[in-house]
Amino acid sequence: MTSMLTTVNGCKFCDIVKNKKELQLKEKNTVVVINDIKPKAKHHFLVLSKQHISKPTDLTVADVPLLEEMERTGRELLREQLKKEGEADTVEDMLRIGFHLPPLLSVHHLHMHIIYPISDMGLISRKLTFRPGKVFKPARELIDQLKEDAGVPDPLEGNPAKDDVHGKIPAQVIT
Repeated sequence: MTSMLTTVNGCKFCDIVKNKKELQLKEKNTVVVINDIKPKAKHHFLVLSKQHISKPTDLTVADVPLLEEMERTGRELLREQLKKEGEADTVEDMLRIGFHLPPLLSVHHLHMHIIYPISDMGLISRKLTFRPGKVFKPARELIDQLKEDAGVPDPLEGNPAKDDVHGKIPAQVIT
């Protein structure tokens, strides 16, 4: 990624990135985080790429560091918000992170949804609009797919512990 970030005139999210600092909850070199204007859960953030990329299907393996920064920044903000509210850290099973895929894009500018807790979501959002599948791609799946499509080797390949099955740890071991 170059330091020259592209913007598109008329793009709502480019305008927020460039001109509306008051809406930004968190900012990093390549991303900003804002609240979703139609939240589906108590915590529903959008992590926007500062560079105008129209849609997730335009991404390549070269964009993986951007996607990882988007996820990391969204998670950081969520943890900060939960800590402020006196809540425990994030429960992964209650967190949804990902992207809408065409044709279900309302804004053609790359943005990642961070939604927590998913139990707050309505039935249609949970089972259709934000359900991992054809219209919503979890961030980790997208990153793994981009790497696989580009032939990037799995760093754990050949590691004998890769396929270990981890059972539950008995309570007496933890105490």
